[in-house]
Amino acid sequence: MLGKLSRWLRLLGYDVLYFHDIADDELLRKAKESNRVLLTKDFTLYRRAVINDVEAIMLRGKCLEEDLALLAALNLIKLEFNRELTRCPLCNCKLKIIKNKDEIKNIIPPNILEKYDFFWVCNGCGKVYWLGSHWNSINKSLLKAKSLIKKFE
Repeated sequence: MLGKLSRWLRLLGYDVLYFHDIADDELLRKAKESNRVLLTKDFTLYRRAVINDVEAIMLRGKCLEEDLALLAALNLIKLEFNRELTRCPLCNCKLKIIKNKDEIKNIIPPNILEKYDFFWVCNGCGKVYWLGSHWNSINKSLLKAKSLIKKFE
């Protein structure tokens, strides 16, 4: 339900666990044991979390940017991208900044290596990331989310 949001939170540097197929009881147990905030769009799950002393946020946004804006309005996140803190959107591991392109020259296409100067490698899954053309749309979404914060304050 919130896979896209979890990937975005990881990009912003937040340690996010996401489970695609998990029973509510198990999800509540994991959230409580790891002292995490449970994000959900499921009112029944939200209510059960509150009853069981699990910190939870009921998200009602119609789009990703509204959900991000709500979390920012609650001071749970900052809508700022930080190259040093970003995490792998796939596996949640911290990303390592590549200081020497030679480290990745055999893993990515030569045209990408020539075109871009800043790269990361995931310490978990090994995926390589760079600031490609998709960063324009990422920045637009962050700007839109920032503009929506007042709606939730």
